Amino acid sequence: MKLLPAALGLVLILLLVLNLNGVEARPAPTGGHQKKASSYTFFVFGDDFADNGNLPPTNPVTEMSRQWAYPYGSNYVDADGFPRPNTPSGRFSNYKIQSDFIAKMLGLEEAPPAHARTAEKTCDPSGMTFATGGACVLDSTSHEVPALAKQIYTFKKMLKDGTITENQLSRSVALVAYSGNDYAGTGVIGLGSPNDINAYIGKVTKEIAANVDQLLELGVTKVLVNNLHPIGCTPSHTRTNNYTTCDIFGNLGASIHNDNLKQVMTSKKNVYIIDVYTAFANIVDHAAGKGSELSKQFKRKLSPCCESLNSKGYCGQQNESSGELLYTVCDKSSKFFYWDDMHPTHAGWEVVIKQLEKPLREFVNQA
Repeated sequence: MKLLPAALGLVLILLLVLNLNGVEARPAPTGGHQKKASSYTFFVFGDDFADNGNLPPTNPVTEMSRQWAYPYGSNYVDADGFPRPNTPSGRFSNYKIQSDFIAKMLGLEEAPPAHARTAEKTCDPSGMTFATGGACVLDSTSHEVPALAKQIYTFKKMLKDGTITENQLSRSVALVAYSGNDYAGTGVIGLGSPNDINAYIGKVTKEIAANVDQLLELGVTKVLVNNLHPIGCTPSHTRTNNYTTCDIFGNLGASIHNDNLKQVMTSKKNVYIIDVYTAFANIVDHAAGKGSELSKQFKRKLSPCCESLNSKGYCGQQNESSGELLYTVCDKSSKFFYWDDMHPTHAGWEVVIKQLEKPLREFVNQA
C-alpha cells in the first residue's frame, strides 16, 4: 500500500516528534524499563560493575566521570533496536553491563534506573539501581561514594516511606555486585602478611553477609551475590607484562575472598552466589584445551579495547589544554573481553552471563 504525499508528510512529522528525545545523552524509555509485564522487580547494589548512572557527569571529564563521555557507550543501541553510536549512559562499558543482562533474564528491557537520576519519592516499576562506581563494601572516609551499607540504608528509607511498595518487594530480586574496590590501592591483594590479608578479606566478606541478611530481613525474596572475578587478569594487572599473563597473586587474593564468601553464605536461604570468577576465567585464564568454547570469539582476552597511553591514565582521558586524546580505541570491541583497564565489554558481559544463565534462572524461579 502506497502512502499519499499528505499522509507521508504527517507520518514524517509524527516520527520527528516522537524522536525529539533522540538528541539527549541518556535515552530513557518513557514506558519504564519493561518490554512486557515482568513478574520481578529488580534492585541493584554494588560498584562500577553495576552502576548505570549514579555517579554524576562533570566538566571537564575526570576518571570518576569518564563513563559519561566518549568512547563509553560507543556501541549503544536504542530501545527500538537502532544503533545510537557514542551515547554514554553512565555505564562503565561500551554498551550493556552485568545488571542489564540479568534484568533481561528477569523480563525487563534493561537494568532499572539509577537512584541519582530518578525523581524524588518515585521508583520505576522495574526497580532501582543503587550501585555506584568506585564504591566499596566497607565504609571509608577516603571514599565519597556510598558503601554497601549506605546503599541499603537508602533502599530501607524508600521502603519505609512507601516509595518502594510492598507489591514490588514481594516479587523482588536483588543483585549485590562488587568488583574489588576494597582491595584496590590498599596493598591487600598480593601484598602484606598472610594473616593481615586474611583478616581484612574476612572483614569484607562478613560485611557483605551482614548486608545480605538485612536485605532478606527487609523482605527481598531472592538475593544474588557476585563472588570476585580474577582480578589478576584485568588489564590493569596484565599491562606490566604486555597483556600476556595473569597476575597469580591478584587471583590468589580473589580466591581467598571467594572461599571466605562461600563460608559466610553457605547457610543462608534464598541467596545465590554468582560464580563470576569461573565465568571470567573460562574466557581469560584457562589451561590449554580447557575453558569455554565461547572464549574463541575473543582475539584479545587480557588487553583492553580502550587503552590509556599512560599506565596511570584512563580510557577517555584528554589533555586538558590541547584536547589531545590520551587513549586508543580498538576497531572491533566484540573481539575484546575487556573494555578498559577493569571492566568487560558488552560482548564480554554477554558471554559471562550466557555461562551463568541456566543456574541463575533455576534459582530465581524456584519457590
